[in-house]
Amino acid sequence: DIGLEVIEKKSLLKKNFQKKSSGTGFLIRAHGEIPENITEAKKAGMVVVDATCPIVQHSQEVIEQHVREGWSVIIVGKPEHPEVKGLLARAKGYGIVISNLHEIDSVDTSKRYILLAQSTIDKNLFDKIRVALNKKISNLKIFDTTCRFISNRIGEVQEFVKDFDLVLFVGGKDSSNLGLLYKSAKKIVNNCHRIEEPEEIDPEWLKDVEKIGIAGGASTPRWQMEDVRLFLDQLLVKKNPDGLINRKGGKFLWWIRKNRK
Repeated sequence: DIGLEVIEKKSLLKKNFQKKSSGTGFLIRAHGEIPENITEAKKAGMVVVDATCPIVQHSQEVIEQHVREGWSVIIVGKPEHPEVKGLLARAKGYGIVISNLHEIDSVDTSKRYILLAQSTIDKNLFDKIRVALNKKISNLKIFDTTCRFISNRIGEVQEFVKDFDLVLFVGGKDSSNLGLLYKSAKKIVNNCHRIEEPEEIDPEWLKDVEKIGIAGGASTPRWQMEDVRLFLDQLLVKKNPDGLINRKGGKFLWWIRKNRK
């Protein structure tokens, strides 16, 4: 227990919460936060620690600047994603979110827009929407705010999974970047599964498997992958008494099951 607690907006507005929270820390996660919540945290006497991703922070600043200058905002992303919620809040009613190509038809082409992306959205999707909007809107300013780290990892993951019979992707169920990595890997190795806890592993997945790969998303802590590795080691001990060969790479963590005799 490292003393972290997820705070909801309704909690920030409660007087009893404000009294007991004075002097405590308010950590803004990498996805960013809506300005109203940050203001309420400061009012409650909390010490704000901003861990917003630099790419997200840049997007926030671009939106704030252009809204002041009279521009409207289009964000390519998922409406319920916390990063998108934070960006949309900074558009102050002058922003819309597009999740797919079909939604382009609803855009008012008479306005002048800036176009940005949720940093962890699929770059291919952003590029398709960018091209389509560029043909429809005469006054469009484009900011490609997709995360290059995520884009580069997709190629690395597709290369990585080729060596394994089973690949487990460990991380939050709602993680967009982990979802992109998982989908890209599934194209190469069918026996890929996305899990959050080791207990989710189905023993059937291990049938006739010689090599197991473990990978995580951008924010998956190493200990979470270690837990999966330990669980597998214990699960396989009867069939594989010598355990797993532990090999650690710079960008990925994986374990190769010893060859059967």
